[in-house]
Amino acid sequence: MELLIIRHGKAEQAGVVPGGDSARPLSDHGTHQFRKVAKWIAKHDAGPELILHSPLVRTTQTAQILQDVTELNDEACYAQPWLGFGLSLDSLISFVRSTACERIAIVAHMPDVARCTSDLIGGGAITFKPGNAACIQFDSLIGIGQGSLKWHLSAPLF
Repeated sequence: MELLIIRHGKAEQAGVVPGGDSARPLSDHGTHQFRKVAKWIAKHDAGPELILHSPLVRTTQTAQILQDVTELNDEACYAQPWLGFGLSLDSLISFVRSTACERIAIVAHMPDVARCTSDLIGGGAITFKPGNAACIQFDSLIGIGQGSLKWHLSAPLF
């Protein structure tokens, strides 16, 4: 099974839109840049069967770009409150173990995406700039230290 861990694309600066941090949308640059990342994922047959995202606007928009590019239906892309700030690795592992999906994508926030990636592959420092994506492969059940990093895309390269 594979888990794609994605940091939302570059968002508008705080204070640009009303509604506070949770309402910040992707910037035009962030939208354009992440669409290129999503196209790379689709081109390399790495598209997920299921996309889960934080309920914040910028993660929802990032997930919708991936959904659009990989042509997933609406039922295969939805918010999970536990993917908000303070992502619970136990909740993630429990959810993934409860599905039959072979490839799941999550779209969340820093520092959670870096911490979870590091924990799942057994350590190491990993940086996620806005729009970055990583793929972790598990040969058996998903668990802490049980994964191997298959690839890591840096959105600024696109």
